Amino acid sequence: MLYGDGIRDDTAALQELLDRQGIVTIDRPGTYLITKTLVIHSNTRLILSPGAVLLAAPMSRCALIENKHFAGGGRDENIEIIGGTWDGNCDAMGLDAEYEAIHRLDDPYSPSLFKGKLIRFAHLDRISLSGMIVKNPVSYGIQIGDVRGFVCRDLFFDYNHHFGTTDGVHINGPARDGVIENLCGTTNDDMVSLTTYDEPHAEISIGPISNVYIHNITAMNGYSGIRLLSGENCELRSVHIDGLYGDYRHNGVIISNHNNRPGAVWFDDITIEHVHARKSYTPLGKDCFRYWEGNAERCAIIEFGKGAVCGNVVLRDIIRHETRSTPAAAIALAPSAVIDRLLIDNLHQTTADGASAPVWDNKGTIRRLIERDSMH
Repeated sequence: MLYGDGIRDDTAALQELLDRQGIVTIDRPGTYLITKTLVIHSNTRLILSPGAVLLAAPMSRCALIENKHFAGGGRDENIEIIGGTWDGNCDAMGLDAEYEAIHRLDDPYSPSLFKGKLIRFAHLDRISLSGMIVKNPVSYGIQIGDVRGFVCRDLFFDYNHHFGTTDGVHINGPARDGVIENLCGTTNDDMVSLTTYDEPHAEISIGPISNVYIHNITAMNGYSGIRLLSGENCELRSVHIDGLYGDYRHNGVIISNHNNRPGAVWFDDITIEHVHARKSYTPLGKDCFRYWEGNAERCAIIEFGKGAVCGNVVLRDIIRHETRSTPAAAIALAPSAVIDRLLIDNLHQTTADGASAPVWDNKGTIRRLIERDSMH
């Protein structure tokens, strides 16, 4: 029996429904308390009423849902989740945000390790998540790894900023053939992150990433919009970013290596277009996690960070208007960044009267630069 009162445990009843597979519908509004990770099987479509809230019980310290073979031993296929509010209830987990951030590298990944991933999937083909509200995780809102064919669409992130490393959609390689579009809200880390490898606590898989379309990402006072991260000799190629909007304390788009992990770093066939983004001038409140806010004011709108070695990159229709002076450039290359061929088409930057902002901060290497119709 489903209670939906936010008090009595609904885990067993929900799991019984999911075990039937096929089309599973939760059509009654209510708050469904979860004390143990739900498991969804292949060939299952879970549909939740807009008024249905899946709430992590206090001190449950578990993901809300994962696929059957998340820990390995096989693959799943054809999983779809539509709708509902997925609430990680981060403040009720008895965790200290700064301690979790400082010690996040201490423990190697295991499926049983709780580091706050709210919705997580791995080792599967064809997954679709849509129409969901993702709320207050301890860490990543949605994590998907070792995936072929994925869609994350029409998602709203409602985070209280009490914890860090709270990505929106976080994809671990190997991953290919994906669409991530129509994401809005605010997170306290990247709205979208494509990572060929990861930090130890989150490394459910390692591998190349290719053929991903990212469209219409919007944040107000966001941390960063989109992160592309390559390393461990895994390529990240054929990524098309089409539409990034809003204001960001750190970067709009950051392309880099991370934590000095070994192995070759390679990005290729990267297109970034229709970017209408600027720096945010709104500090986080005193009750928010601000451990990584230092030097954020210098982060560029589009940044090729340390170790970013790139083949062909296209930047098109990059529009920026700053209302205050800022040291952050529109485009920046770190000293170790290399781009073989960079096409910039219609870079347009303006500032309010009396304000200033640099367009370029190039400390790296561009072997061939082609500029068209740029004005700044």
